[in-house]
Amino acid sequence: MKPELVTFDCAQTLLRVNWQVGEFALECARDAGLDLDEAAAGLYFQLYRQRLSNYLEVNLTKEHAQGDAFWAKLSQDWLAELGHDPSEWFPKVDASSKKLGFGPDSKIFQVYEDVLPCLHRLAADGVRTAVISNWDYSLHNILKVLGLYDRFELVVASLEEGFEKPDPRIFLETLQKLGVEPGRALHVGDDAIDDLQGARNVGMRALLIDRNLTSPASPPYIASLADLPGALG
Repeated sequence: MKPELVTFDCAQTLLRVNWQVGEFALECARDAGLDLDEAAAGLYFQLYRQRLSNYLEVNLTKEHAQGDAFWAKLSQDWLAELGHDPSEWFPKVDASSKKLGFGPDSKIFQVYEDVLPCLHRLAADGVRTAVISNWDYSLHNILKVLGLYDRFELVVASLEEGFEKPDPRIFLETLQKLGVEPGRALHVGDDAIDDLQGARNVGMRALLIDRNLTSPASPPYIASLADLPGALG
Protein backbone atom coordinates (compact mmCIF):
# COMPACT_ATOMS: atom_id res chain seq x y z
CA MET A 1 0.00 0.00 0.00
CA LYS A 2 1.40 3.37 -1.02
CA PRO A 3 2.07 5.60 2.01
CA GLU A 4 0.27 8.89 2.48
CA LEU A 5 3.44 10.50 3.82
CA VAL A 6 7.18 10.02 3.29
CA THR A 7 9.55 11.60 5.81
CA PHE A 8 13.24 12.07 5.10
CA ASP A 9 16.37 12.33 7.17
CA CYS A 10 18.56 15.19 5.92
CA ALA A 11 22.33 14.66 6.35
CA GLN A 12 23.65 12.04 3.91
CA THR A 13 20.08 11.40 2.73
CA LEU A 14 18.99 14.68 1.12
CA LEU A 15 22.26 16.56 1.52
CA ARG A 16 25.88 15.56 1.33
CA VAL A 17 27.27 17.15 4.51
CA ASN A 18 30.91 17.84 5.29
CA TRP A 19 30.93 20.09 8.35
CA GLN A 20 33.14 20.15 11.42
CA VAL A 21 32.62 23.16 13.66
CA GLY A 22 36.26 24.07 14.33
CA GLU A 23 37.54 23.29 10.86
CA PHE A 24 34.79 25.34 9.27
CA ALA A 25 35.57 28.35 11.47
CA LEU A 26 39.23 28.07 10.50
CA GLU A 27 38.37 27.85 6.79
CA CYS A 28 36.18 30.95 7.05
CA ALA A 29 38.88 32.91 8.89
CA ARG A 30 41.48 32.00 6.29
CA ASP A 31 39.09 32.95 3.50
CA ALA A 32 38.61 36.32 5.22
CA GLY A 33 42.37 36.90 5.18
CA LEU A 34 43.60 35.67 8.56
CA ASP A 35 46.71 33.49 8.66
CA LEU A 36 45.81 30.97 11.38
CA ASP A 37 47.34 27.60 12.20
CA GLU A 38 45.43 24.36 12.78
CA ALA A 39 45.36 24.90 16.56
CA ALA A 40 42.79 27.65 16.01
CA ALA A 41 40.23 25.01 14.94
CA GLY A 42 40.74 23.16 18.20
CA LEU A 43 40.25 26.36 20.20
CA TYR A 44 36.98 27.11 18.42
CA PHE A 45 35.69 23.60 19.13
CA GLN A 46 36.74 23.93 22.79
CA LEU A 47 34.82 27.20 23.18
CA TYR A 48 31.80 25.64 21.48
CA ARG A 49 31.84 22.62 23.79
CA GLN A 50 32.03 24.89 26.84
CA ARG A 51 28.84 26.63 25.71
CA LEU A 52 26.98 23.62 24.36
CA SER A 53 24.36 23.54 27.13
CA ASN A 54 23.51 27.16 26.39
CA TYR A 55 23.28 26.38 22.69
CA LEU A 56 20.82 23.57 23.35
CA GLU A 57 18.65 25.99 25.32
CA VAL A 58 18.83 28.55 22.51
CA ASN A 59 17.57 25.98 19.99
CA LEU A 60 14.58 25.13 22.17
CA THR A 61 13.37 28.74 21.94
CA LYS A 62 12.97 28.30 18.16
CA GLU A 63 14.05 31.94 17.89
CA HIS A 64 16.55 31.81 15.06
CA ALA A 65 17.91 35.26 15.86
CA GLN A 66 19.08 33.90 19.21
CA GLY A 67 20.91 31.11 17.44
CA ASP A 68 22.62 33.57 15.13
CA ALA A 69 23.60 35.67 18.13
CA PHE A 70 25.13 32.62 19.82
CA TRP A 71 27.42 31.93 16.85
CA ALA A 72 28.33 35.60 16.48
CA LYS A 73 29.39 35.87 20.13
CA LEU A 74 31.30 32.58 19.95
CA SER A 75 33.19 33.70 16.86
CA GLN A 76 33.94 37.13 18.30
CA ASP A 77 35.32 35.62 21.52
CA TRP A 78 37.40 33.18 19.47
CA LEU A 79 38.93 35.97 17.42
CA ALA A 80 39.69 37.93 20.59
CA GLU A 81 41.44 34.95 22.18
CA LEU A 82 43.53 34.60 19.03
CA GLY A 83 44.56 38.24 19.35
CA HIS A 84 42.52 39.63 16.47
CA ASP A 85 40.14 42.58 16.86
CA PRO A 86 36.59 41.17 16.57
CA SER A 87 35.19 44.52 15.44
CA GLU A 88 37.53 44.43 12.45
CA TRP A 89 37.56 40.73 11.63
CA PHE A 90 34.17 39.30 12.61
CA PRO A 91 32.24 40.97 9.75
CA LYS A 92 34.74 39.53 7.27
CA VAL A 93 34.67 36.05 8.83
CA ASP A 94 30.87 36.16 8.99
CA ALA A 95 30.68 37.06 5.30
CA SER A 96 32.98 34.14 4.48
CA SER A 97 30.78 31.84 6.57
CA LYS A 98 27.69 32.81 4.62
CA LYS A 99 29.52 32.34 1.32
CA LEU A 100 31.29 29.06 2.06
CA GLY A 101 28.68 27.34 4.20
CA PHE A 102 25.29 28.85 3.64
CA GLY A 103 25.24 30.07 0.06
CA PRO A 104 23.86 28.35 -3.03
CA ASP A 105 27.40 27.22 -3.93
CA SER A 106 28.13 25.78 -0.48
CA LYS A 107 30.88 23.19 -0.28
CA ILE A 108 29.60 22.13 3.14
CA PHE A 109 26.02 21.27 2.17
CA GLN A 110 25.26 19.86 -1.28
CA VAL A 111 22.00 18.45 -2.63
CA TYR A 112 22.30 14.92 -3.99
CA GLU A 113 21.39 14.67 -7.66
CA ASP A 114 18.61 12.16 -6.98
CA VAL A 115 16.70 14.40 -4.55
CA LEU A 116 14.74 16.76 -6.81
CA PRO A 117 13.61 14.08 -9.29
CA CYS A 118 12.40 11.96 -6.38
CA LEU A 119 10.48 14.84 -4.80
CA HIS A 120 8.91 15.76 -8.15
CA ARG A 121 7.75 12.17 -8.62
CA LEU A 122 6.30 11.91 -5.11
CA ALA A 123 4.43 15.20 -5.53
CA ALA A 124 3.03 14.03 -8.87
CA ASP A 125 1.83 10.84 -7.19
CA GLY A 126 0.11 12.81 -4.42
CA VAL A 127 2.48 11.65 -1.66
CA ARG A 128 3.07 14.18 1.12
CA THR A 129 6.64 14.79 2.32
CA ALA A 130 8.38 16.08 5.45
CA VAL A 131 11.86 16.17 7.00
CA ILE A 132 12.82 14.70 10.38
CA SER A 133 16.48 15.39 11.08
CA ASN A 134 18.91 15.35 13.98
CA TRP A 135 20.00 18.95 13.35
CA ASP A 136 19.99 22.42 14.89
CA TYR A 137 17.84 25.44 14.03
CA SER A 138 19.92 26.14 10.90
CA LEU A 139 18.20 23.26 9.08
CA HIS A 140 15.41 25.59 7.96
CA ASN A 141 17.73 28.19 6.46
CA ILE A 142 19.97 25.62 4.76
CA LEU A 143 17.00 23.96 3.04
CA LYS A 144 15.71 27.39 1.98
CA VAL A 145 19.06 28.45 0.51
CA LEU A 146 19.29 25.18 -1.41
CA GLY A 147 15.77 25.51 -2.77
CA LEU A 148 14.29 22.53 -0.93
CA TYR A 149 12.36 23.99 2.00
CA ASP A 150 9.05 24.67 0.26
CA ARG A 151 8.98 21.16 -1.17
CA PHE A 152 8.21 19.77 2.28
CA GLU A 153 5.03 20.17 4.28
CA LEU A 154 6.97 20.22 7.55
CA VAL A 155 10.65 20.43 8.57
CA VAL A 156 11.53 19.14 12.04
CA ALA A 157 14.97 19.81 13.57
CA SER A 158 15.69 17.70 16.65
CA LEU A 159 17.45 20.39 18.70
CA GLU A 160 14.35 22.58 18.44
CA GLU A 161 12.20 19.74 19.78
CA GLY A 162 14.45 18.60 22.62
CA PHE A 163 14.81 14.98 21.52
CA GLU A 164 16.63 13.21 18.71
CA LYS A 165 16.03 10.16 16.58
CA PRO A 166 15.63 7.32 17.43
CA ASP A 167 13.50 8.77 20.26
CA PRO A 168 9.93 7.84 19.27
CA ARG A 169 8.62 11.27 20.27
CA ILE A 170 10.19 13.04 17.30
CA PHE A 171 8.45 10.67 14.89
CA LEU A 172 5.13 10.65 16.72
CA GLU A 173 4.94 14.42 17.15
CA THR A 174 5.67 14.91 13.45
CA LEU A 175 2.93 12.48 12.50
CA GLN A 176 0.51 14.13 14.92
CA LYS A 177 1.19 17.59 13.47
CA LEU A 178 0.49 16.25 9.98
CA GLY A 179 -2.51 14.16 11.01
CA VAL A 180 -1.08 10.90 9.67
CA GLU A 181 -1.20 7.49 11.34
CA PRO A 182 2.15 5.66 11.66
CA GLY A 183 0.99 2.84 9.44
CA ARG A 184 0.31 5.32 6.63
CA ALA A 185 3.84 6.80 6.72
CA LEU A 186 7.31 5.75 5.58
CA HIS A 187 10.65 7.16 6.70
CA VAL A 188 13.85 7.23 4.63
CA GLY A 189 17.30 7.74 6.14
CA ASP A 190 20.87 6.52 6.19
CA ASP A 191 21.26 5.33 9.80
CA ALA A 192 20.18 1.84 10.84
CA ILE A 193 19.39 2.89 14.42
CA ASP A 194 18.20 6.49 14.18
CA ASP A 195 16.20 6.08 10.99
CA LEU A 196 15.35 2.44 10.29
CA GLN A 197 14.85 1.19 13.84
CA GLY A 198 13.55 4.50 15.16
CA ALA A 199 10.77 4.73 12.58
CA ARG A 200 9.85 1.06 12.80
CA ASN A 201 9.55 1.29 16.58
CA VAL A 202 6.60 3.66 16.21
CA GLY A 203 4.90 1.59 13.52
CA MET A 204 6.16 3.40 10.42
CA ARG A 205 7.61 1.63 7.43
CA ALA A 206 11.23 2.54 6.77
CA LEU A 207 13.91 2.31 4.11
CA LEU A 208 17.65 2.73 4.50
CA ILE A 209 19.56 4.51 1.74
CA ASP A 210 23.11 3.39 0.98
CA ARG A 211 24.49 4.99 -2.16
CA ASN A 212 27.43 2.56 -2.14
CA LEU A 213 25.10 -0.28 -3.12
CA THR A 214 24.25 -1.33 -6.65
CA SER A 215 20.78 -0.29 -7.77
CA PRO A 216 18.29 -1.85 -7.37
CA ALA A 217 19.03 -2.97 -3.82
CA SER A 218 17.09 -5.41 -1.65
CA PRO A 219 14.67 -4.05 1.01
CA PRO A 220 15.02 -2.43 3.45
CA TYR A 221 17.87 -0.88 1.45
CA ILE A 222 17.69 1.43 -1.53
CA ALA A 223 20.77 2.55 -3.45
CA SER A 224 19.31 5.85 -4.63
CA LEU A 225 16.29 8.04 -4.04
CA ALA A 226 15.51 7.33 -7.68
CA ASP A 227 14.50 3.85 -6.44
CA LEU A 228 12.13 5.22 -3.79
CA PRO A 229 8.92 5.78 -5.79
CA GLY A 230 9.08 2.25 -7.11
CA ALA A 231 9.58 0.85 -3.61
CA LEU A 232 6.44 2.44 -2.14
CA GLY A 233 4.09 -0.33 -3.17
